[in-house]
Amino acid sequence: MSHTLYTTECIVLGSRDSGEANRYISLFTREIGLVHAVARSVREEKSKLRYCLQDFSFTDATLVRGREVWRITGAEERYSLHQELKDENGKLFVATQILNLLQRLVHGEEKNDYLFDSLSDGLGYLRSNEMNEGDLKNFEHLVVLRILYSLGYIAKENNFAELLLSTKINAESLKETKSKRKNIIFAINRALKEAHL
Repeated sequence: MSHTLYTTECIVLGSRDSGEANRYISLFTREIGLVHAVARSVREEKSKLRYCLQDFSFTDATLVRGREVWRITGAEERYSLHQELKDENGKLFVATQILNLLQRLVHGEEKNDYLFDSLSDGLGYLRSNEMNEGDLKNFEHLVVLRILYSLGYIAKENNFAELLLSTKINAESLKETKSKRKNIIFAINRALKEAHL
């Protein structure tokens, strides 16, 4: 019996050890949505996957659906947020908050291009731009707003609808977020309350 292999971009949201050398890994993938997969023998020193599946890594992973669980058969890391932001505590804290929220909000396997692009574009901007404390707050509000919108918790309301048209982030979108911060924070808090978070 042949198994279909899926190779997809993904963000490693978290992991936990299993048995002597295995690890269960939570991946948010472009093609499948949220997947909990096992990486066999990944904790052994000789494992080729060992360094490609660290928490908060952006990776290309190859998956196969087993009888009971997904298995990771291959991976190639694009970048590691922990590694790249290790000397930028503010950025790493914001990225961690966003990815932890994502883990709590997303349930099950469902493709969501807008959500994946919001994260991918957002993390790309975070990695490559100088940001002060105010920029980081605006960035976090904008990415969280888009996450909640993509999951149906926030409607495309008129007062900040333009911020939801694209997944890109630039200085102009952060400035607009700042100008509408009060409305955005209200919408985020209301959505999180509805989500029981």
